[in-house]
Amino acid sequence: YFEWYVGRRIIPPKTLKLDWFKNEGFNFPTLLEHQELGKFLELEGPYYLELIRLFLCFAASNEGIMQSVVKGKLIKLEGPTLKGAAGLSGNGTTKPQPFNFGDFEELKTFKDCQRNPENTNYNKFLAGGMKKNSRLISFIIAWMLKPHLHNHAQMSRDDILLMHVIKKKIKIDWVSVVNYCMWKARRKEDGPIPYALLLSRIFEKAGVDLTGEKKIILHASNKIEKSSLHHMGMLKQEDKWVFKGDVPLTPEPTTEEDGVPSHDEDQPPQVEVEPDREQEAEPKPFSPFKQIMINKLDAVMEMSRRHESIYSGILDRFDNLDHEIGRIKAQLGMPEDSE
Repeated sequence: YFEWYVGRRIIPPKTLKLDWFKNEGFNFPTLLEHQELGKFLELEGPYYLELIRLFLCFAASNEGIMQSVVKGKLIKLEGPTLKGAAGLSGNGTTKPQPFNFGDFEELKTFKDCQRNPENTNYNKFLAGGMKKNSRLISFIIAWMLKPHLHNHAQMSRDDILLMHVIKKKIKIDWVSVVNYCMWKARRKEDGPIPYALLLSRIFEKAGVDLTGEKKIILHASNKIEKSSLHHMGMLKQEDKWVFKGDVPLTPEPTTEEDGVPSHDEDQPPQVEVEPDREQEAEPKPFSPFKQIMINKLDAVMEMSRRHESIYSGILDRFDNLDHEIGRIKAQLGMPEDSE
Protein backbone atom coordinates (compact mmCIF):
# COMPACT_ATOMS: atom_id res chain seq x y z
CA TYR A 1 0.00 0.00 0.00
CA PHE A 2 2.68 2.51 1.01
CA GLU A 3 4.66 1.87 -2.18
CA TRP A 4 1.86 1.95 -4.75
CA TYR A 5 -1.26 3.57 -3.30
CA VAL A 6 -0.36 6.33 -0.84
CA GLY A 7 -0.94 9.55 -2.73
CA ARG A 8 -2.54 7.77 -5.71
CA ARG A 9 -4.50 10.36 -7.67
CA ILE A 10 -8.28 10.35 -7.50
CA ILE A 11 -10.25 11.76 -10.41
CA PRO A 12 -12.13 14.84 -9.16
CA PRO A 13 -15.79 13.84 -9.00
CA LYS A 14 -18.57 15.74 -10.75
CA THR A 15 -22.26 16.10 -10.00
CA LEU A 16 -25.20 17.68 -11.83
CA LYS A 17 -28.96 18.17 -11.72
CA LEU A 18 -30.80 16.76 -14.73
CA ASP A 19 -33.89 18.86 -14.00
CA TRP A 20 -31.79 22.04 -14.22
CA PHE A 21 -30.69 21.12 -17.73
CA LYS A 22 -34.28 20.26 -18.70
CA ASN A 23 -35.42 23.66 -17.49
CA GLU A 24 -32.64 25.27 -19.53
CA GLY A 25 -33.94 23.65 -22.74
CA PHE A 26 -31.54 20.71 -23.16
CA ASN A 27 -32.93 17.38 -24.31
CA PHE A 28 -30.03 15.02 -23.46
CA PRO A 29 -31.34 14.26 -19.91
CA THR A 30 -34.06 11.95 -21.28
CA LEU A 31 -31.39 9.74 -22.86
CA LEU A 32 -29.50 9.46 -19.57
CA GLU A 33 -32.71 8.78 -17.65
CA HIS A 34 -33.42 5.92 -20.06
CA GLN A 35 -30.14 4.41 -18.81
CA GLU A 36 -31.34 4.88 -15.19
CA LEU A 37 -28.41 7.21 -14.47
CA GLY A 38 -30.32 9.98 -12.68
CA LYS A 39 -29.41 9.04 -9.10
CA PHE A 40 -25.78 8.30 -10.02
CA LEU A 41 -25.26 11.61 -11.82
CA GLU A 42 -26.78 13.56 -8.93
CA LEU A 43 -24.69 11.95 -6.16
CA GLU A 44 -23.34 14.48 -3.68
CA GLY A 45 -21.68 14.50 -0.27
CA PRO A 46 -18.05 14.20 0.81
CA TYR A 47 -15.60 11.60 -0.43
CA TYR A 48 -12.94 9.75 1.53
CA LEU A 49 -9.51 9.70 -0.09
CA GLU A 50 -7.68 7.09 1.99
CA LEU A 51 -10.60 4.67 2.18
CA ILE A 52 -10.91 4.77 -1.62
CA ARG A 53 -7.20 4.00 -1.97
CA LEU A 54 -7.41 1.19 0.58
CA PHE A 55 -10.39 -0.33 -1.22
CA LEU A 56 -8.48 -0.49 -4.49
CA CYS A 57 -5.24 -1.68 -2.88
CA PHE A 58 -6.80 -4.78 -1.31
CA ALA A 59 -9.27 -5.51 -4.11
CA ALA A 60 -9.78 -9.07 -5.33
CA SER A 61 -11.94 -10.58 -8.04
CA ASN A 62 -15.07 -12.63 -7.45
CA GLU A 63 -16.08 -13.84 -10.93
CA GLY A 64 -14.98 -10.49 -12.36
CA ILE A 65 -16.71 -8.41 -9.69
CA MET A 66 -14.30 -6.30 -7.63
CA GLN A 67 -14.52 -6.80 -3.89
CA SER A 68 -12.46 -5.57 -0.97
CA VAL A 69 -12.55 -5.21 2.81
CA VAL A 70 -12.68 -1.69 4.25
CA LYS A 71 -12.44 -1.42 8.05
CA GLY A 72 -13.86 -4.90 8.46
CA LYS A 73 -16.73 -4.43 5.99
CA LEU A 74 -16.82 -6.53 2.82
CA ILE A 75 -17.60 -4.28 -0.14
CA LYS A 76 -18.63 -5.81 -3.48
CA LEU A 77 -19.20 -3.76 -6.63
CA GLU A 78 -22.10 -6.01 -7.60
CA GLY A 79 -25.59 -5.28 -8.89
CA PRO A 80 -27.50 -4.87 -5.59
CA THR A 81 -24.74 -2.71 -4.11
CA LEU A 82 -24.57 -0.29 -7.04
CA LYS A 83 -28.36 -0.26 -7.39
CA GLY A 84 -28.83 0.64 -3.74
CA ALA A 85 -26.15 3.33 -3.62
CA ALA A 86 -26.65 4.97 -7.01
CA GLY A 87 -29.52 3.32 -8.87
CA LEU A 88 -27.18 1.77 -11.45
CA SER A 89 -28.66 -1.07 -13.52
CA GLY A 90 -26.97 -4.30 -14.55
CA ASN A 91 -25.55 -7.38 -12.89
CA GLY A 92 -21.98 -7.48 -14.19
CA THR A 93 -22.48 -10.43 -16.53
CA THR A 94 -22.25 -8.40 -19.75
CA LYS A 95 -18.67 -7.45 -20.46
CA PRO A 96 -18.54 -3.79 -21.57
CA GLN A 97 -15.62 -4.19 -23.97
CA PRO A 98 -15.25 -4.80 -26.72
CA PHE A 99 -18.70 -3.48 -27.55
CA ASN A 100 -20.06 -5.38 -30.51
CA PHE A 101 -22.72 -3.37 -32.30
CA GLY A 102 -22.90 -4.05 -36.00
CA ASP A 103 -24.30 -0.64 -36.93
CA PHE A 104 -21.57 1.32 -35.15
CA GLU A 105 -19.25 3.41 -37.29
CA GLU A 106 -17.16 5.76 -35.18
CA LEU A 107 -16.61 8.27 -37.99
CA LYS A 108 -20.32 8.46 -38.86
CA THR A 109 -21.33 8.78 -35.20
CA PHE A 110 -18.78 11.53 -34.63
CA LYS A 111 -19.80 13.34 -37.82
CA ASP A 112 -23.49 13.27 -36.85
CA CYS A 113 -22.59 15.14 -33.64
CA GLN A 114 -20.85 18.06 -35.38
CA ARG A 115 -22.22 21.58 -35.76
CA ASN A 116 -20.13 22.13 -38.91
CA PRO A 117 -19.48 18.67 -40.42
CA GLU A 118 -17.76 20.10 -43.51
CA ASN A 119 -15.17 22.03 -41.49
CA THR A 120 -14.36 19.36 -38.91
CA ASN A 121 -10.97 17.65 -38.55
CA TYR A 122 -11.87 13.96 -38.38
CA ASN A 123 -8.36 12.84 -37.42
CA LYS A 124 -8.52 13.99 -33.81
CA PHE A 125 -12.13 13.50 -32.62
CA LEU A 126 -12.15 16.81 -30.74
CA ALA A 127 -15.34 17.42 -28.75
CA GLY A 128 -15.35 21.21 -29.06
CA GLY A 129 -17.20 21.30 -32.39
CA MET A 130 -20.15 19.19 -31.31
CA LYS A 131 -23.80 20.22 -31.12
CA LYS A 132 -24.77 21.30 -27.65
CA ASN A 133 -26.54 18.13 -26.45
CA SER A 134 -23.84 15.87 -27.85
CA ARG A 135 -21.21 18.12 -26.27
CA LEU A 136 -22.81 17.68 -22.85
CA ILE A 137 -23.04 13.90 -23.25
CA SER A 138 -19.36 13.71 -24.22
CA PHE A 139 -18.45 15.83 -21.18
CA ILE A 140 -20.45 13.55 -18.87
CA ILE A 141 -18.86 10.44 -20.40
CA ALA A 142 -15.34 11.81 -19.89
CA TRP A 143 -15.89 13.03 -16.33
CA MET A 144 -18.53 10.71 -14.85
CA LEU A 145 -19.48 7.57 -16.80
CA LYS A 146 -16.02 6.36 -17.89
CA PRO A 147 -13.88 8.96 -16.13
CA HIS A 148 -10.34 9.81 -17.11
CA LEU A 149 -8.04 12.43 -15.67
CA HIS A 150 -6.65 14.08 -18.79
CA ASN A 151 -7.48 15.00 -22.39
CA HIS A 152 -11.20 15.55 -21.92
CA ALA A 153 -11.30 17.63 -25.11
CA GLN A 154 -10.51 14.62 -27.32
CA MET A 155 -12.83 11.63 -27.51
CA SER A 156 -11.52 8.08 -27.68
CA ARG A 157 -13.15 5.40 -29.80
CA ASP A 158 -14.78 3.99 -26.66
CA ASP A 159 -16.18 7.42 -25.77
CA ILE A 160 -17.74 7.73 -29.24
CA LEU A 161 -19.13 4.22 -28.98
CA LEU A 162 -20.70 4.97 -25.61
CA MET A 163 -22.23 8.11 -27.15
CA HIS A 164 -23.66 5.94 -29.95
CA VAL A 165 -25.15 3.41 -27.51
CA ILE A 166 -26.71 6.11 -25.32
CA LYS A 167 -28.28 7.87 -28.31
CA LYS A 168 -29.61 4.57 -29.68
CA LYS A 169 -31.17 3.84 -26.27
CA ILE A 170 -29.38 0.51 -25.98
CA LYS A 171 -29.43 -0.60 -22.34
CA ILE A 172 -25.96 -0.73 -20.81
CA ASP A 173 -24.78 -3.00 -17.99
CA TRP A 174 -23.36 -0.25 -15.79
CA VAL A 175 -22.15 -2.74 -13.18
CA SER A 176 -19.79 -4.11 -15.82
CA VAL A 177 -18.70 -0.62 -16.86
CA VAL A 178 -17.88 0.38 -13.26
CA ASN A 179 -15.92 -2.82 -12.65
CA TYR A 180 -14.08 -2.45 -15.95
CA CYS A 181 -12.96 1.09 -15.08
CA MET A 182 -11.97 0.12 -11.54
CA TRP A 183 -9.87 -2.85 -12.70
CA LYS A 184 -8.27 -0.64 -15.32
CA ALA A 185 -7.27 1.84 -12.58
CA ARG A 186 -5.83 -0.94 -10.43
CA ARG A 187 -3.90 -2.54 -13.27
CA LYS A 188 -2.00 0.66 -14.08
CA GLU A 189 0.90 1.49 -11.79
CA ASP A 190 -0.22 5.08 -11.27
CA GLY A 191 -3.75 4.87 -12.68
CA PRO A 192 -6.05 7.56 -11.26
CA ILE A 193 -9.02 6.19 -9.33
CA PRO A 194 -12.55 6.96 -10.64
CA TYR A 195 -15.99 7.02 -8.99
CA ALA A 196 -15.00 8.77 -5.74
CA LEU A 197 -18.60 9.75 -4.88
CA LEU A 198 -20.01 6.33 -5.77
CA LEU A 199 -17.46 4.47 -3.61
CA SER A 200 -17.96 6.86 -0.69
CA ARG A 201 -21.75 6.42 -0.77
CA ILE A 202 -21.23 2.63 -0.84
CA PHE A 203 -18.96 2.85 2.22
CA GLU A 204 -21.64 4.83 4.06
CA LYS A 205 -24.44 2.37 3.19
CA ALA A 206 -22.23 -0.57 4.21
CA GLY A 207 -21.76 0.93 7.67
CA VAL A 208 -18.02 1.57 7.41
CA ASP A 209 -16.79 3.53 10.45
CA LEU A 210 -15.96 6.98 9.06
CA THR A 211 -14.93 8.53 12.37
CA GLY A 212 -11.79 10.60 11.94
CA GLU A 213 -11.47 9.86 8.23
CA LYS A 214 -10.16 12.65 6.03
CA LYS A 215 -12.91 13.78 3.68
CA ILE A 216 -13.17 16.21 0.80
CA ILE A 217 -16.25 18.41 0.50
CA LEU A 218 -17.64 19.22 -2.94
CA HIS A 219 -17.41 22.82 -4.12
CA ALA A 220 -18.40 24.80 -7.20
CA SER A 221 -15.79 23.25 -9.50
CA ASN A 222 -17.33 19.79 -8.92
CA LYS A 223 -20.73 20.88 -10.24
CA ILE A 224 -21.70 20.74 -13.92
CA GLU A 225 -23.93 23.75 -14.40
CA LYS A 226 -23.88 27.29 -15.82
CA SER A 227 -20.12 27.83 -15.41
CA SER A 228 -19.43 24.56 -17.25
CA LEU A 229 -21.54 25.71 -20.20
CA HIS A 230 -19.63 29.00 -20.33
CA HIS A 231 -16.38 27.03 -20.27
CA MET A 232 -17.60 25.07 -23.31
CA GLY A 233 -18.18 28.32 -25.17
CA MET A 234 -21.94 28.62 -24.72
CA LEU A 235 -24.00 31.61 -23.73
CA LYS A 236 -27.69 32.09 -23.02
CA GLN A 237 -29.53 34.03 -25.70
CA GLU A 238 -33.29 34.55 -25.63
CA ASP A 239 -33.83 31.77 -23.07
CA LYS A 240 -31.80 29.29 -25.12
CA TRP A 241 -28.20 28.16 -24.76
CA VAL A 242 -26.19 28.57 -27.97
CA PHE A 243 -22.54 28.59 -28.90
CA LYS A 244 -20.95 32.00 -29.22
CA GLY A 245 -21.39 33.28 -32.76
CA ASP A 246 -24.29 30.93 -33.52
CA VAL A 247 -27.78 32.29 -34.15
CA PRO A 248 -30.51 30.11 -32.61
CA LEU A 249 -32.93 28.82 -35.21
CA THR A 250 -36.63 29.58 -34.78
CA PRO A 251 -38.62 26.86 -36.63
CA GLU A 252 -40.92 24.56 -34.69
CA PRO A 253 -38.97 21.74 -33.04
CA THR A 254 -39.35 18.38 -34.72
CA THR A 255 -39.38 15.04 -32.98
CA GLU A 256 -36.82 12.36 -33.73
CA GLU A 257 -37.69 8.70 -33.99
CA ASP A 258 -36.53 8.05 -30.43
CA GLY A 259 -38.96 10.66 -29.11
CA VAL A 260 -36.34 13.22 -28.11
CA PRO A 261 -37.17 16.75 -29.34
CA SER A 262 -34.41 17.79 -31.68
CA HIS A 263 -34.82 21.60 -31.46
CA ASP A 264 -31.85 23.06 -33.30
CA GLU A 265 -29.68 20.04 -32.63
CA ASP A 266 -29.82 18.65 -36.14
CA GLN A 267 -29.33 21.97 -37.89
CA PRO A 268 -25.98 23.55 -38.68
CA PRO A 269 -25.41 26.84 -36.87
CA GLN A 270 -25.79 30.12 -38.70
CA VAL A 271 -22.99 32.63 -38.37
CA GLU A 272 -24.27 36.06 -37.48
CA VAL A 273 -23.26 38.76 -39.96
CA GLU A 274 -23.20 42.32 -38.76
CA PRO A 275 -24.55 44.84 -41.32
CA ASP A 276 -22.50 47.78 -42.59
CA ARG A 277 -19.28 46.23 -41.39
CA GLU A 278 -16.22 46.44 -43.55
CA GLN A 279 -14.91 43.13 -44.73
CA GLU A 280 -11.93 42.12 -42.67
CA ALA A 281 -8.65 41.62 -44.43
CA GLU A 282 -7.70 38.02 -45.08
CA PRO A 283 -5.21 36.68 -42.55
CA LYS A 284 -1.61 36.61 -43.64
CA PRO A 285 -0.27 33.16 -44.51
CA PHE A 286 2.14 31.52 -42.09
CA SER A 287 5.83 31.80 -42.76
CA PRO A 288 7.48 28.60 -44.09
CA PHE A 289 9.10 27.98 -40.69
CA LYS A 290 5.81 28.39 -38.77
CA GLN A 291 4.01 26.12 -41.23
CA ILE A 292 6.69 23.44 -40.80
CA MET A 293 6.37 23.62 -37.01
CA ILE A 294 2.56 23.44 -37.18
CA ASN A 295 2.75 20.40 -39.45
CA LYS A 296 5.20 18.71 -37.07
CA LEU A 297 2.96 19.39 -34.07
CA ASP A 298 -0.03 17.96 -35.93
CA ALA A 299 2.02 14.86 -36.76
CA VAL A 300 3.05 14.42 -33.12
CA MET A 301 -0.57 14.75 -31.94
CA GLU A 302 -1.72 12.19 -34.49
CA MET A 303 1.05 9.76 -33.50
CA SER A 304 0.12 10.19 -29.83
CA ARG A 305 -3.54 9.43 -30.58
CA ARG A 306 -2.62 6.31 -32.54
CA HIS A 307 -0.29 5.05 -29.81
CA GLU A 308 -2.98 5.62 -27.19
CA SER A 309 -5.46 3.68 -29.30
CA ILE A 310 -2.99 0.79 -29.80
CA TYR A 311 -2.14 0.69 -26.09
CA SER A 312 -5.81 0.71 -25.15
CA GLY A 313 -6.44 -2.16 -27.57
CA ILE A 314 -3.65 -4.22 -25.96
CA LEU A 315 -5.12 -3.64 -22.50
CA ASP A 316 -8.56 -4.65 -23.77
CA ARG A 317 -7.10 -7.93 -25.09
CA PHE A 318 -5.59 -8.64 -21.67
CA ASP A 319 -9.03 -7.95 -20.15
CA ASN A 320 -10.64 -10.42 -22.55
CA LEU A 321 -7.97 -13.01 -21.73
CA ASP A 322 -8.53 -12.56 -17.98
CA HIS A 323 -12.27 -12.92 -18.53
CA GLU A 324 -11.85 -16.16 -20.50
CA ILE A 325 -9.41 -17.62 -17.94
CA GLY A 326 -11.86 -16.77 -15.15
CA ARG A 327 -14.72 -18.41 -17.05
CA ILE A 328 -12.69 -21.59 -17.67
CA LYS A 329 -11.62 -21.74 -14.01
CA ALA A 330 -15.23 -21.35 -12.92
CA GLN A 331 -16.26 -24.23 -15.20
CA LEU A 332 -13.47 -26.42 -13.78
CA GLY A 333 -14.30 -25.46 -10.20
CA MET A 334 -10.92 -23.86 -9.63
CA PRO A 335 -10.66 -21.03 -7.06
CA GLU A 336 -10.42 -17.45 -8.36
CA ASP A 337 -6.96 -15.89 -8.05
CA SER A 338 -6.71 -12.81 -5.86
CA GLU A 339 -5.56 -9.71 -7.66
